[in-house]
Amino acid sequence: MKTPARVLGLVLATVVTFIAGSGAAFADAPTGPAWPENADRSNLDSLILFGGGTVGLFVLVALFGLLTARRNFVPASPSTEVATTSDNSPAHH
Repeated sequence: MKTPARVLGLVLATVVTFIAGSGAAFADAPTGPAWPENADRSNLDSLILFGGGTVGLFVLVALFGLLTARRNFVPASPSTEVATTSDNSPAHH
């Protein structure tokens, strides 16, 4: 598969999923007096509740990632000294 075909497939799948999800949401939305307005919570309260929860989850995941990140081990650079043995006889295995 070529790259344009992959991108087109991804865009098409996204559009189809969005249309199917919004169709189900519009079908379930009540109209008229079936769903009365709640006077206890303002729009700002709702925004803080749902938006703050989402932002809080992002912050929590970022902190978890920072706390569990490991530093990669970087060995010391090799030295230029050559290790030699005291005698010149070959090693027997």
